[in-house]
Amino acid sequence: MKNIFLILILSILNGWIVGCATVAIVHEEKVSIVEVSGQSQDEIFNKTRQWFSDYFVSGKSVVDYEDHKTGVIIGKGIANYGSDTFGIITYSVDYTIRIDTKDGKFKVTTKIIKHTNTDLNQTYPVFVFYDNERETSAVAHLDKLVNDIRAYVMTPKSKKSNW
Repeated sequence: MKNIFLILILSILNGWIVGCATVAIVHEEKVSIVEVSGQSQDEIFNKTRQWFSDYFVSGKSVVDYEDHKTGVIIGKGIANYGSDTFGIITYSVDYTIRIDTKDGKFKVTTKIIKHTNTDLNQTYPVFVFYDNERETSAVAHLDKLVNDIRAYVMTPKSKKSNW
């Protein structure tokens, strides 16, 4: 009887401590609009498509949809963005990225689909965090992607060489 009572008390305390310390994961879309004066929709579309070709080099990251006429590209990616203190568990995030192009600007919409952990034996989904630091790191990684796209599109074309 004492053991049952002790197990019950420990279970309640453990649930209370863990329950208070966890942060539910909420996946929200993040939208960034980038002004690119002097470039047509066609130029912006081609440059963003080239960025996908350069950046999505893994078989796990793919372009799901593209329509040159409407200027839309949608891709799915997986990115590693950190690890635990000991380097045993790596953190990754599955995300979608959508680019809509118009004359003189483009819009990038990113959304985290799921977080996963990979240890020495397996990869498994994560549904709660014990702090907000991991979500912040994942969002920062996607913000870096948006900045990479911005830099790629805004870099002027180099002059063709006569090779």
